[in-house]
Amino acid sequence: MTAGTGARILRDAWMEAAAELEGAGIADARFEAEVLLRHATGLSRAELYARLTDEIGEADAAKLRRAVGERSGRTPLSYITGSREFYRLEFEVTPEVLIPRPESELLVDAALDHLKRGRIRSGRIVDVGCGSGALGIALAKQARRMELVCTDVSREALEVARRNAGRLLPRRRPEFVQADLLGGVEGAFQCIVANLPYVPEERLAELEPEVAEREPRIALTPGPDGTEMILRLVAQLASRIAPNGVAVLEIDPGQEDAVASAARRMLPDSEIAILNDFSERPRAVRIAS
Repeated sequence: MTAGTGARILRDAWMEAAAELEGAGIADARFEAEVLLRHATGLSRAELYARLTDEIGEADAAKLRRAVGERSGRTPLSYITGSREFYRLEFEVTPEVLIPRPESELLVDAALDHLKRGRIRSGRIVDVGCGSGALGIALAKQARRMELVCTDVSREALEVARRNAGRLLPRRRPEFVQADLLGGVEGAFQCIVANLPYVPEERLAELEPEVAEREPRIALTPGPDGTEMILRLVAQLASRIAPNGVAVLEIDPGQEDAVASAARRMLPDSEIAILNDFSERPRAVRIAS
């Protein structure tokens, strides 16, 4: 329905939402207001741009007001919309899981490159501390003959991962294990990926409120150093990486030397490499057996 005189149209609702978000200190207010408007109306981006002079319905306007209020209060955008794109796939996210970040796509690229170069087409992938399951599911989507195992200490996180797998890997039957790292699964894996908590406790206060106050603390920090869980996983890898297999572990820039050194001590026959993200900052350690 095209708006008549005095009607509140979608463009006005968008601009008003953007102004409110900007006033709340949201950096990319115009874009986030657009995302929230599309979330409230159920319109795709193309549909929204084609209907900017249409009137916004009362129910949609109320939903938009609630969403803008939540975002102004620093609830992460993805928790409001309930989804986040990762590796060209749409993942459900909830406050029980860490929101997937673009820089973590490096882990998927590195793992797939190793599998391709090694001509590894079958075997097992494990996503350790899987959260939403983004890493493992993105890998399994490409490595179609490989089995996927997802582990996490959080039962709630595993349920989110299970739902994502059910939607994105409908013909597969991944295994979901509530466990501390690899403690609940047996055997070796051709591919191990992990984005474990790595923020030192004292640095939590430096993070944006959306992260420090809203994302699960258990997924952010493992303790004072930030490397506690990563190093525990490295200690498990000697018997868990299959011949010609690979492990790719996300790190915080500055942790690369400690993690790589531990990997060299515990897996002396492996090839260790530090991988940079798109900002040319150290973001992962790759351990190839």
